[in-house]
Amino acid sequence: MVDSSDDAIIGKTLDGLIISWNKGAERLYGYSPSEIIGRPIALLIPPDRPDELPQIMEQLRRGERVDHYHTERVRKDGSRISVSVTISPVHDSEGRIVGASAIARDVTEQERAVRDALELREEFVSIAAHELRTPLTAVIARLQLVERRLSRADYDRDALKRDVALVQRGAQKLRVLLERLLDLTRIRSGKMELFRVRTDLVALIRTAAAELSETSGREIAINEPRSAEVLTDIDPVRIEEVVTNLIDNAMKYDPSDRAIEVGIAQVDDAIRVSVRDHGAGVAPDDRERIFEAFHRASPDARGVGLGLHIAREIIKLHGGSLEVTDGEGGGAMFVLTLPKESRAVS
Repeated sequence: MVDSSDDAIIGKTLDGLIISWNKGAERLYGYSPSEIIGRPIALLIPPDRPDELPQIMEQLRRGERVDHYHTERVRKDGSRISVSVTISPVHDSEGRIVGASAIARDVTEQERAVRDALELREEFVSIAAHELRTPLTAVIARLQLVERRLSRADYDRDALKRDVALVQRGAQKLRVLLERLLDLTRIRSGKMELFRVRTDLVALIRTAAAELSETSGREIAINEPRSAEVLTDIDPVRIEEVVTNLIDNAMKYDPSDRAIEVGIAQVDDAIRVSVRDHGAGVAPDDRERIFEAFHRASPDARGVGLGLHIAREIIKLHGGSLEVTDGEGGGAMFVLTLPKESRAVS
């Protein structure tokens, strides 16, 4: 049982000499039994922790157990690992303490994951607070202005309409941001559901592009397939969210006045949708990073860096893919591929 354990199980005397060493210890620390048995346990303790071993040995002599003690140890190759150690006194048949057994588990990856999660949380809170504050400040300021205008007997109705329109846009930004944050939570908890219906993808993209073109003033050119419609089983709300995000992203990073190009094609058993801009493009080293949560092209970039991450996850849930490549003649081209028939995604 001891030899089959993944944990390092070590026996030692009260003087700290190693007397037993299982296969888990060999895997964890790198020493074979012949190399380590008979040598002091201090060999595994970092030199900058000189007080640790005497304290532990004193506890053991008093018959006390050390439970789940988080510390560091040094492997044979000199590298450090984080471990959780439980050390218990060993008694002889007459109840005297004659040694100790130590069970150690490598928690390096767990600790790294915790650190990464804490850093991600801090980044999330910082970015979300900033992004929520901006439209919220605008909404509050405009509502205060509306209140002042309404207090006048001869208030300007046109100015009031403009104020209300700005408040609506600010509220819409807040709604989109909150939805993206909720989507991230749903994706990571595995609770995002798709509500598939038979949908004409061409009509969906045409409608989304028309609305974006009208609100932004940018031209969006759609290259449609010969077929009047392309029917597939998708969640139309989620796919519209993806298409809208890709086109909006293209407009954001394309400073030219050229049209954003959207292509729709049927390829074998899949449907291919491309969104191309004429901006600076995406460097090869960044083509995966831009799909990471909270990644932004620059510190000054708008948004919280969730749009592309969520878009790719939505497409994955549909059994498809979302990639970025160079556009022909420059710029970036995002390509999403959807299966014509529904695919179960585990």
